[in-house]
Amino acid sequence: MTGYTGPRSGQYAVVRGVTHPCTYSPNDDRVVLKTRQSDNPDATLFTWHDRYGGWVAQLTSQQCDRVYTARTYARWQGHRVAIDLVTAGTAAVTYADDNGGWASENGFTQVDKYEYQREVSVSELADVHEVQRDLAFNRWRDQTFGVRT
Repeated sequence: MTGYTGPRSGQYAVVRGVTHPCTYSPNDDRVVLKTRQSDNPDATLFTWHDRYGGWVAQLTSQQCDRVYTARTYARWQGHRVAIDLVTAGTAAVTYADDNGGWASENGFTQVDKYEYQREVSVSELADVHEVQRDLAFNRWRDQTFGVRT
């Protein structure tokens, strides 16, 4: 699979056909792209930012082809988990179902009130898929069809 970067979790913007990690603020419709690579990835978008120590671009969602969140999920022993990281055949996962008791009984460590994490073998994961949610859809819909009342 060409270009596959592994499981993703976060916000992304597609600008001129290129996908970038980003932060999106819907209140002011601001999309911020940041990279610390040595050379400027696109001189028409990015400028050097001394405080960040890298290249930064600030856009609106209208200047992007798409702005979305992505999160990778799978099933482990029949229960839904979110994949946080994969290294050397092991996946760090967060329990994403609704039975914290089951998670505790099956080797998950409670890290927050409703959050359980553990490591599992990637070979034990089934139905691996990425869920994407369009972040700018409501703004586009309201601008295109008028604000709903």
